[in-house]
Amino acid sequence: MRAIRFAALLLSTCLSASLVLAADDAATLAKKLADPDAGVRASAASALWTLAGKTPAAVEPFRSALRTALDDPDGAVVMNAAGALATMKEPEQALAPARRRVLQSPDQRTYVAFLAARGLIGIEAPATLAPPLLRYLEETAAARKRGGSRENVQLARRALERLVDTKDRSTLEPIRDQLRITQSAWAELLPILNRFSPKPDDWTRVLLDHTAHADGDTVYVAWTLLGEQADPASIALWTPKAAAALKSPGSRDHAMRALAAVAGRATAGLPELAAVAADASASEEQRLRAVEILGRAADTRAEGRIPGATQAAKAQWLAACEPVLKAGKPGKPFDTCLSPASSAIPDGKERARYLASWLAANPDPGAKVELLGRLEGLWSEAFDVTDTVRAELASNDPRVKTAAEKALDRIRPAWRESGARAAKQAASPAAKAAPAAGGPGADGAALYGAIRVGDVAKVKSLVTRANVAQPVRFPGMATPPLPLVVAVNYCGIPTVTPAQLAGIVAHMVSVGADPEVKDAQGQNLFDRAKYACPPEVMKALGG
Repeated sequence: MRAIRFAALLLSTCLSASLVLAADDAATLAKKLADPDAGVRASAASALWTLAGKTPAAVEPFRSALRTALDDPDGAVVMNAAGALATMKEPEQALAPARRRVLQSPDQRTYVAFLAARGLIGIEAPATLAPPLLRYLEETAAARKRGGSRENVQLARRALERLVDTKDRSTLEPIRDQLRITQSAWAELLPILNRFSPKPDDWTRVLLDHTAHADGDTVYVAWTLLGEQADPASIALWTPKAAAALKSPGSRDHAMRALAAVAGRATAGLPELAAVAADASASEEQRLRAVEILGRAADTRAEGRIPGATQAAKAQWLAACEPVLKAGKPGKPFDTCLSPASSAIPDGKERARYLASWLAANPDPGAKVELLGRLEGLWSEAFDVTDTVRAELASNDPRVKTAAEKALDRIRPAWRESGARAAKQAASPAAKAAPAAGGPGADGAALYGAIRVGDVAKVKSLVTRANVAQPVRFPGMATPPLPLVVAVNYCGIPTVTPAQLAGIVAHMVSVGADPEVKDAQGQNLFDRAKYACPPEVMKALGG
């Protein structure tokens, strides 16, 4: 406890000492605001600005001296003092007259004019502020090309973005004119112009022109912004150019980045992406990226997708990926190809058919385990591919066999019972004849009443070989069920005992009822019974 108190006291002492030092520094700097040398005064005001951002309490006693400095004849002194006061929450309107005076002074230094204009955004007419902001951007962009700081360029860009965000279109032409004459700032001016809404005239064509620029940063920005031009007319204009650019190794990454942004909204570029995916001369990263874009484009559930484009993308994705999924091993190419399956093939039954075809063709145990896991996740939607999954039970690899069993447990919960019944029927020397077709169904109301109370004798009189395969007669029911479905629906109902229900089910099976039929919801009756019915009923269903 003493150690904690000592540490707290030490921290408090250090903070107090720091504040005292800051206050001493602020006092010294405040005196320098009256120095005869303008450079000294400007440096002092700049240091106070920095100190106000770190320790505003230390500078607060010298607010009056900073206000006085707003009348200094030197623009740098005024702007640094205004910066310090703004940091200290001085109202911007109170600082506006000094900033306006500096901005209107002839032959003002570029950075000083920039600070004045930046401080007047939202106060002064935007058209008067654009020129000094653009001059500073040009100067800092040129300096950066020579190895200077990116931070100054970002300062200029953020100020111009704030100016555009005032939504005053009088600034559009000055900024666009600067793009025409700039020697260094293309990569900064393009995003600034892109903020306008509506966009400048022929904006997509302007961006396309800059994709062939000599400056690498400008090319990167132009392609990135093209991906944001997602209205139908713009997409139709630039995506064919992107498709052509995919054939060039030097522009391929740029084109893929733009096309990825509008995936599923255009057909242009899809065959070229598939070609990149299969191009051995392309890098693995590019090949995988092409597959990812095709998969994203095939996603029918994402917002803004065009059916024709998603269908075309699905075809190209399958063309690129089916050879990998049928012969590849788990790894980046295999995983990248398999990943879009759920979005590219949203219908579970259709996806199950594809997964099963890949499972049957692929000899690799690891791939089989992965595909079986996907089928397991589809549950009953994979019912139609049960035989393909069941075939994997014969695998010599225990991992595959285990994965197949787990998949079957989800796809067909009663697969073991169903298999045993099929084997029993195949081995029977005198298989029962199939029920006769036609004939009226059993009286539905009477059958429901008999099953509800477990009256086996009554059920036998109602359900015979002649009507066991016919829906019951129930005038008030649109799609009446088969007798066996009615019986299984009573699993878990306390009015009938498991033994009674098993007797009823055994009778129906003995006269030809098929446990493998589907109920009104399309579920296999045998599988549903596995979850709902007691063991006695499951045994009776097995025959």
